[in-house]
Amino acid sequence: MSFMGILGLGGSEPDDILDPGNLSAIALPRLQWNLLDFGRTAASIDQAESARDEAEARYLEVVLGALRDAEQSLARFGQQRANVAALAQISRQADTAAELNEQRRAAGVISQGELDTSIRKREQARANLDRAIAAMTNGWIAIQKSLGLGWVELSRDNRTSVEPAPVDRKSVMKPEQS
Repeated sequence: MSFMGILGLGGSEPDDILDPGNLSAIALPRLQWNLLDFGRTAASIDQAESARDEAEARYLEVVLGALRDAEQSLARFGQQRANVAALAQISRQADTAAELNEQRRAAGVISQGELDTSIRKREQARANLDRAIAAMTNGWIAIQKSLGLGWVELSRDNRTSVEPAPVDRKSVMKPEQS
């Protein structure tokens, strides 16, 4: 529904323009309906509903993608933690074996080649553990990213970068107590 009207001031003298007694107004309500729209209104309603459904589908796609990313990050981090625990155990065993072989070499029981092999295995186990810890750290970063954590707002005066916390290798190598 719309209103249509005329509003005016008039008269035969110039002072009549400013006289509110000469105000003339006509206001008529008007109802407009297109009888012959040939389905345009229904089509525009369908188009608006389709646009809403499409926006909802895009939203759900984004939300489900974020949930999938978070779930994958958590699963990957769990596997990396188990891998670090296993490699920490292997590294401890390699350390023990190398120490024992050093004692055996000092006693003359094994050759220098066997001792070198044992030391090489110990260094390889340590390197594998270090790589696994780095991968686990990247997994932790992926979790932080997928969950939107770790954001710190810096003030305008303090535009320094935040250093990551160092990984305590000894705490990682200790087996969890149940």
